[in-house]
Parts: sequence; structure tokens; C-alpha cells
Amino acid sequence: MSRPKNPDMIRTRLLDAGLAAFAKRGYHGTGIKEIVDTAQIPKGSFYNYFKSKEEFGLAIVLRHSEEFWGKWRESFDNRQIDPLQALRDCFDIMLTDHLCCSVNTCSVVVHLAGEICESSAICRSTMSTVVQEWSENLAVVIRQAQQAKIVRQDLEAHQLATLFWDAWLGAMQRMKMNNSAEPLTQLVDLMFGTILKA
Repeated sequence: MSRPKNPDMIRTRLLDAGLAAFAKRGYHGTGIKEIVDTAQIPKGSFYNYFKSKEEFGLAIVLRHSEEFWGKWRESFDNRQIDPLQALRDCFDIMLTDHLCCSVNTCSVVVHLAGEICESSAICRSTMSTVVQEWSENLAVVIRQAQQAKIVRQDLEAHQLATLFWDAWLGAMQRMKMNNSAEPLTQLVDLMFGTILKA
């Protein structure tokens, strides 16, 4: 079958369908047939866009990462004087988006990455790079806030950044178990209201 004339739209439909399916049954519990049926795409066309289910799952993770950095840039393009407030605004935007969406993208992506990484060296390597990027960018902002004396200075910026991301991933696990965004909300309030403050 020839490639559809609107490949970007078809690819997006597949990624959206995959995200929704993985949210319900996880990576290993979801078949390609279910994804293509939901997206209303012939099964053979799936392989015009992704070489394998593993590559497809990784594409969902990377798309989420790109969307995250889009929100990150929007928050810091406002050129707020207070870098800590800009960072808080970024996380508040993400929390609001998650609460408004029928599929909790961030939670699904975190668990999806965990499932794929169990059996994929390429995924482990890619996710390691993604998380390192998150941590390094967060550390840059925390360091700026330390220089402005609005964030504690008894710990290095990279230590605080690592603590934040580790806690964020843990809160994601609790959010899935509790079927509630409360763990994330509590974490953001605690980090910005107490732990990071000078």
C-alpha cells in the first residue's frame, strides 16, 4: 500500500492512539492491531512510519519530551526576574495540562519508558540522555536562583535538580497507584514552598 498523502497527520494519529492504548493496558498489553484500528489506519501502513513497536513506543516518549521543552521555553521566554517563580510557573502549567487531559500523558510516558527500558538497550540509552538533559537544564535555573539568593545554597544545584527529578518520578508512580494528581501537587508545593527556598 502506498504511503498516505498526509504522513504527519497519520503519524500523529498513530501516536495519539498508542498513548491512549498504553494508558489503558500498558506497553506489553497493547498490540499494534489495536493501535491501528483506533487510528483507523491499515496495519501495513504502521510500518511506513515505525520499524517496530519498540521504536513506536520510544517515539511517544520523545514527543512528550519535546512538548515538555516547549512549555519550558514558554515559561522562561517571559523573562521573569525571579527564576524560581518562572520554574514554578512551568510546573504549574504542566500540572494544569495533566488535570485537563483525558489521558494523563506524563504518567503514561513515565511508565511506558520503564516498560520499554526493561528489554531495550536503545531505550535505556535514549532515556538516560533525556533525563540527563532534564536534570542539567533544571540545575541551570536552580543555580541562577542560588546566585539571586532565593534558593538554598548548602547543596549544589545539580544535587537539588537530581533530588527534584527523582522525587518527580516517584510521585508519578504514586499518582498511578492512587489515580490522583495529588502526589504531584504535593511535591511541587513542597519543593517550591520549602525544600528549595533559601
